[in-house]
Parts: sequence; C-alpha cells; structure tokens
Amino acid sequence: MCGISGIVIKERARQYKNELYNMRESIRYRGPDEEGEYYFDNCALGHVRLSIIDIKNGQQPMLNNRNKTAVVFNGEIYGYRDIIIKEDLTNRVSTSCDTEVLLALYEKYGTDMMKKVPGMFAFAIWDDLNQRLFCARDRFGEKPFYYAFGRNGEFIFASEIKAILATGLVEPVLDKNVLGSYLKRSYVYPTKTIYKNVFALPPAHQLIFDLEGEANISRYWDLPQTNKLITEEEAVEEFTRLFHKAVRNQLVADVPLGAFLSGGLDSGTVVSVASEYKPNLTTISFAFENGVDESKYAEGMAKKYGTNHITLHSGDYNIADLLNKMNVLFDEPLADPATVPAYLISKAARDNVKVVLTGDAGDELLGGYSYAYRTMAYALKYQQSAIPLGLREFLLHVIEHFDYRSMKALEKKGRYDSLTDIRRRDNSLKHNAAKNAKLDLSDIIDFYRNSNRIMDEDMLGKLGILPFDESYFISDQYLTGNQLDNLLRYDIVGYLPGNGFLKTDRTTMAVSLESRTPFCDYELADFCISLPFEYKVKGNIDKYILRKAFSDKWTDEIKHNVKNGFSPPMGEWLKDREIVAMTGDLLRNPNGKVFSVIDYNGTQQILDGAEGWPKWELLILALWIETHKCYVE
Repeated sequence: MCGISGIVIKERARQYKNELYNMRESIRYRGPDEEGEYYFDNCALGHVRLSIIDIKNGQQPMLNNRNKTAVVFNGEIYGYRDIIIKEDLTNRVSTSCDTEVLLALYEKYGTDMMKKVPGMFAFAIWDDLNQRLFCARDRFGEKPFYYAFGRNGEFIFASEIKAILATGLVEPVLDKNVLGSYLKRSYVYPTKTIYKNVFALPPAHQLIFDLEGEANISRYWDLPQTNKLITEEEAVEEFTRLFHKAVRNQLVADVPLGAFLSGGLDSGTVVSVASEYKPNLTTISFAFENGVDESKYAEGMAKKYGTNHITLHSGDYNIADLLNKMNVLFDEPLADPATVPAYLISKAARDNVKVVLTGDAGDELLGGYSYAYRTMAYALKYQQSAIPLGLREFLLHVIEHFDYRSMKALEKKGRYDSLTDIRRRDNSLKHNAAKNAKLDLSDIIDFYRNSNRIMDEDMLGKLGILPFDESYFISDQYLTGNQLDNLLRYDIVGYLPGNGFLKTDRTTMAVSLESRTPFCDYELADFCISLPFEYKVKGNIDKYILRKAFSDKWTDEIKHNVKNGFSPPMGEWLKDREIVAMTGDLLRNPNGKVFSVIDYNGTQQILDGAEGWPKWELLILALWIETHKCYVE
C-alpha cells in the first residue's frame, strides 16, 4: 500500500520539485518504507511506499524503457502471477512485483488494459511517447484517487486531498451543495468532494489527460445483470469456490499478515478460510466498554481456529483526543463514529502485522443490513398481500408486545438467548415494514435515500442550506423492475466507497497498515452482485448464500448471534466532559468558524431539540471547518 502523487504541466515539470516533495511529505504515513520521484519534461511523479510484495525490487515510480512509460501505483493486483502467464507477459516483466504487471499490460493493450486488471488500486501511468497520463481506480473504490487543476494550468493528482493542497497551487472552495448532502447522510458521496475545485475519480472509472488540458473520464466496468437461471445448488458451489480463491489470492505477502475478527459472519468466514491456508493466523478484535461488545464471539472463533488473538478494550483511549486525530486523517467531514475504533484496532494490528484481511463489503454484497433490506422486502410483500395493512400492523404490534414480555420473563429466569432476540428483532422489522407498506414505494431508491437520512428538510432549512441538488448520485447501475436488488446496488456504488472503504483506507493507512477485502475480489463480487435477491435475503434469513456455504465453519454463538455492526457508544461519547466542552466551544459560540457556512440560530435549535446523530454530525462538521482550509463563495 502506498501514496501516489503527480503534476502534469507542459515543459515545466522539472520546476515542481518542491511541490512534489510537499505532496509526499503530507501523506508519508501511507508509505514510510521508501520514497521516489521521477521527472519527464511534462510530468513529475512522486511515490511513498509501504513495501509488501517483492520488497527489494518494487521501488516506484517504476519505468518501462521500452515504451517510455512510468507508473505510480497504490494497491494490490491479486493473482498477478496468473495474469503474467495468461496474458503472455513473461518477456515483459523482470521483477516479482505486481506493479510491473501494470506497465506490461499497458504496453500490450494501452488504455484497453482495464478489463485485465483485478484487485484494489489507484494508479497513474505517464506515457511519454503519446504525451498523456492514464489513470484508473478500482471497481469498488477501495483505493482513493483525487485530482485538481492548479492556478497555472497544472493537472495535479494524489491519493489524498491534503497532498493536492500541500502544493499551494489550489485554493479549495467549499461546495455547499455537497455540504447539504453530508448533513443528510453523514458522508460525502464518492463522485464528489467537499470542495468545488477538487475532484474524485469515481470507482470503476479511468481518466486520460493530455497536454491540451482535456481530462477524458469514462467507466470501464459496470455492475452485472442478475443471473436468473442459476440454481441454488450451483450458486452455493460457485460462491464457495470463488470465496476460497479470493482469500487464497489475498494471503500473498512478504510481510506478517493477520485479520480483523468481529462477532459477525463476514470476518468469521474470512478467518475460517484463511486459517486453512495460513495456520497460526493473527486476529484482532475490539471490545466496547459502554457499547455493543461482541468480543466474546470473536474469541470463540479464534479458539476454534487456533489463531493468535488480540482483544483491544475500549477504555484505553481519550475520545476528544481521538476526534482531533480523526480530523487530521480525514480531509472531508465523515460523521461515522466507527472511525475511532477502526483507527484503534488498526493501530493495535500494526504492532503485530503489516497486512490485515477484513470482512468489509459482505453486508452490501449479500444483503446483511436487515433493518434496511429485509424491512423493505417485507414492505413490498405486504403491499401485495390480501391482509389489510391496518390489521397486519395491529397483529404485529400484539406479537411484538408479547415477545417483549416473554423476553423480560426469560431474562429474570436467566434463560434469555440469542434465538429469542432474533425472533424479537424480526417482529420489530416486520412492524416497521408494515408502516412503510402504507407509503409510496414505487421509487424505492428515492424512498430508501430519504428514509435513511440523518437530517430532514426541516433541519436543513434551519441551517440555511436548502435547496441543494443531488443529481450527481450514480443512477446508471440500477436494474429495470428489480427494486430489492437495487437497494444493494445503491449501497455498493454510494455508501460502500463513500463511507466504508474511505474509513478503512484512512484509518489503516494512518498507521501504515495494508487492509485487504476478500469480498471485493473482482470475480467473487461480480458473482455475488449477479445473484438473485432471494439468494441473499430469503424470508427472515439474511446472507442466505453465505450461511448455506459456510455455516459449518462457524461457532454456534456466531451462527445464532444477531450482528450489531461496529457500534461505538456515540451517545455516551456526547456526554463525555471534554466532548461537551468541545461542543460548547465550537457550536455554542456565535463566532465559531462553522457559522460561516451554516446558520447559528438554526444550529442552536437543533442542538436543543435533537440527540444523537444530528448533534454528532454538527460536531464533526464544526471540528472539520475549524482546522481545514476552505473558502466559501
């Protein structure tokens, strides 16, 4: 894993040594092992390296003297040795490094190479013969790529926004349109940045920049269509094969490797399969002191597979200090409180390993968010049912009431178990679904977007940032007439790269740790997306195909546990003495910088009337505005 940077400017690239140095310095934590730079007449390339594969020969920028090209690359090309053989590249490579495979593929296929490139990546290839820069980002947005245009016409790119700003060539202008979207959903959508004049290359896109100043951006991969012909037996068999292949490919490393292990199915499955190929795997989990603590489930899986397990306890940190740390790591506001434990577990992991496997993306690919996907599936079913919605809602309310009383009785007798909790939660989902079924679900994506918002139009109006436009949301990856699968697609192209992978990339890279995501192996993810919805969510069973394929690999505790997600005690954090003081300083003072972009009086109304997410979101925004350079038009 690494940090990339570069500047393209006609005939003057060699004059930008100071700017390129500043770019590398700003993201040195992404690659503390080595650094490099190379200058063509019209392009300057910079790189900081976290050496993982072929430590001796993987220095960057890497050159191909045959066709006058050079590459800077952040990521991993899984199965690259197979690519060398399959694409007949043996005579084009001289190292054991996946970076050189990119140069060889470009030499053979030019800009048509992307269909041949698996893995997670962001890279830039300067083609000195054709005088153009060719850039690409991986299919799901695991690795970041940003670019901007400098005051003198420079084309500037980097792994993080802070590296672009470190050049001093770009004065960032706040995009209030995107700010409104952040306050609605707690993260910046991945096709945009918080700035009007700094841009994100979207996942699954490539960019070609020539010296005439044109940046041509195009999509090189689309989410697949649904395979309606595959049988359940065939699906389970192929899913099992591809999952093993994905994990096996991602275990390739010349440095110590481990895995994050929570109390859920996804990371548990990754660890169970990884342990078949790598005995004595190191695993790491996180135990919340005042929030959801599933470390006992992780420890059970660790014992089953004989891993070297480490449990990090949440009492060992100062939340105010860590929020300030997150503010430095993230160049844009991100209100996901899980950034804190994600950073802490990454830091603990880095003391023992240099690479970790994660269970990220399993929920989005396999329908794991029950409160969202199953609820909507029930709601659509209820709309087509002969049972009147009012009667169904009444019956569900009665069942929910008796379940609650039953749960309390079992708790008193010490007989309450996870199966009881599963039934109770399922009834709660059905109750919410019955309410949703009364509403217009004809445009399920629009309904889903608005029902999952943090701030509604009333709050946003009080803050003075309405109206705003979200037409930049990706809309070309949905299926005609397949509403439920489109919910997953919405999260795969939006939430996953905008929140999930952003969080993982920044918190792991901050401590010079490489994270790998077997679920997003190209072949496996492509297959999962193509499966019919009922193979992902079937009745009251989420992640159906994962359960069919790997349930025998789990402990009974994980098999029957209701997964709560990475759930920090945000409510408790907001009561912390230092956080209360921070909130007062940043959000109660009318002279606070944040009130250059949102209304002071409206903010006070929200703070006085709301708890939890809205208050947390405003605090993160205020903290970000206070310390990041930005101009408001």
